[in-house]
Amino acid sequence: MKQPDGKTLDVVIAWVDGDDPRLKQKREAYKSGKSVASEAVTATRFASDDEIYYNIASIIKYVPFCRHIYVVTDQQRPAFIDEFAKQNICSADKIRIIDHKDIFSGYEQYLPTFNTRSIETMIWNIEGLSAHFIYMNDDFFFNQPVTINDFLDNEKLIIHGHWRKNAALNAKLNVRKSRFKLFGTPIQPSHTVAQMLSAKVLGMDRFFEIHHYPHIIDKNILKNHLLSNPDFLIEQIKYKFRNVAQVNPVTLMNHLKIKKDEAELKPNIPVNYLKNKSSVEDFIVTLENETVKYGCIQSLDLLEPDLQKKVSQAMTHKFSAYLPRSVVKNSSE
Repeated sequence: MKQPDGKTLDVVIAWVDGDDPRLKQKREAYKSGKSVASEAVTATRFASDDEIYYNIASIIKYVPFCRHIYVVTDQQRPAFIDEFAKQNICSADKIRIIDHKDIFSGYEQYLPTFNTRSIETMIWNIEGLSAHFIYMNDDFFFNQPVTINDFLDNEKLIIHGHWRKNAALNAKLNVRKSRFKLFGTPIQPSHTVAQMLSAKVLGMDRFFEIHHYPHIIDKNILKNHLLSNPDFLIEQIKYKFRNVAQVNPVTLMNHLKIKKDEAELKPNIPVNYLKNKSSVEDFIVTLENETVKYGCIQSLDLLEPDLQKKVSQAMTHKFSAYLPRSVVKNSSE
């Protein structure tokens, strides 16, 4: 199904199955000493608890202008992914698995990588990807229907967030850098610092901070900037795990668009956000809230088993007609 104007976009999802013994072994082999910050290698960062299926089901249900769904993986494949097509939930060519070696074509020496920021830096390299596409982490989902106008307005990107000054955050970063030099204390590669750095590298003294929901990406502006700055590109993708030196590629693209006056900046929007056990009840209620278009399930693996089951059953109920039968069956057991 297409939007009235006929325009379609692709959706890209970064996914990893952290329970895969081969991946665990490979990841452990590349961990090295104190230089890798704990938050960059924590197990929950690589966990997968059926979120990928809820994500895809939500796209099929609520994003009628989606052409292809690209799932970017590291020599992996979600166990029930083929059931979407086999059970006629979507067309056979709707969901496409893209390996890291495909997006790192020409830069294979930087593989393997366990670093979301490195992967996000290279997603423009998916062959045949639409000029504008929506990028999502695997724990995001669409909570309600969306239109293409939620993301694009006459080719201007719709970006939700708020402005923040660089100065205070940059000062804290410099203190942490000093502690690292003196004591070897690893610097945690925070999401906010990476956003600040993405503006700083473009000479901006403030940054437009964004949060956890699907993001619209202009493939060509990101691609052209990176290929025009090859040293910067290498610096971005050389780290096996997230590093404080890296910028956030999504907000780098945002700031490039802002500087060209090709973005429409809007206030933050509500997100149905599962953060911890205290948010479970509100999360389940908000699944039916028609005013909240986006959702995020963070660290489901850290919830107690009964709460995990409660969330899984609620998500399965919401998307049951769009989920593989194996996923529905698992949630009921």
